[in-house]
Amino acid sequence: MSVRVSAPARLHLGFLDLNGDSGRKFGSVGVAINSYHTIVNVQMAEHVSVTGKCASPQIIQKAETLLTRFYQSIGQGVAASDRNVALTIEQLIPDHSGFGSGTQLALTIGTALCRLHNISATPAEIAQQLGRGKRSGIGIATFELGGFIIDGGNKPNHSTPPPLLAHHQLPHEWRMVLIMDPEHKGVHGQQEKNAFTTLAQFPLANSQAICHLCLMQLLPALVEKNLDQFGNAITKIQRLIGDHFAPAQGGRYTSGNVEKILEHALNLGHTGIAQSSWGPTGVVFVDSDATATSLIADLKTYAQSALPTGHQLTFSTAQADTRGAIIETTG
Repeated sequence: MSVRVSAPARLHLGFLDLNGDSGRKFGSVGVAINSYHTIVNVQMAEHVSVTGKCASPQIIQKAETLLTRFYQSIGQGVAASDRNVALTIEQLIPDHSGFGSGTQLALTIGTALCRLHNISATPAEIAQQLGRGKRSGIGIATFELGGFIIDGGNKPNHSTPPPLLAHHQLPHEWRMVLIMDPEHKGVHGQQEKNAFTTLAQFPLANSQAICHLCLMQLLPALVEKNLDQFGNAITKIQRLIGDHFAPAQGGRYTSGNVEKILEHALNLGHTGIAQSSWGPTGVVFVDSDATATSLIADLKTYAQSALPTGHQLTFSTAQADTRGAIIETTG
């Protein structure tokens, strides 16, 4: 028997409340995308192994740690003789780029092992045991459901992953233009932990503004399929979030080159200007595949003249993922 799990990447588009005076902190906005996936396969074997042509030694080590943690928590009742599994990493979401690669690696491995050992556990339970979802519930919800997600943030004791507040599908025709900078990595690891503990307190008025934008502009615009209003809300939320994190990431955006491109897209009249999580990936929401293609052509032309020689960005089109993770069992 083998179990194969495929999970989509996600865009993290901002926090609802970084202040926390309400009694809950964080709360997130995000969407699953179909551009990148983490895919793993597990099966019983004579000895434990972790392989994957696409995986670096660091990723292999992370996967081995997740295996150990699984059998120390969710899988602690599995007999020692049944813990010899062969884990193959077939595909990976780019790491430290703003796509939620760490959470999806943990969820794909944990879900595959649960199915292999006939253990009943929800994605939220798996994430909690494997150390994910401590701030944002977007990766957990997109793994389970796909689509556009808003979660309710953490209680003071962080005892459970954030609850799901809203789940919608983006209009089928909408697209996201992704601008990636291979020369930069988003803030992560200890640097990320330090940022959340050392940054000044987020103004309560800004948290209130973001919540108002989400409830009275972003969500109604999504339901009514109004891209301009949806995009305007995203852009405003991102400005408030980006300026708060600027001391930790070097500016409103992690990559100065991506920032130039996003500003140009804004000047062209586009809305939905965002950085996913800590970046460096930038995002522009557009109304169709044709508009995405046209915008990418414009942005590439602009980049040739506006960016320093030798600095290369990559541009691609993404569509919202509507399914979430796909679990396949054979044998």
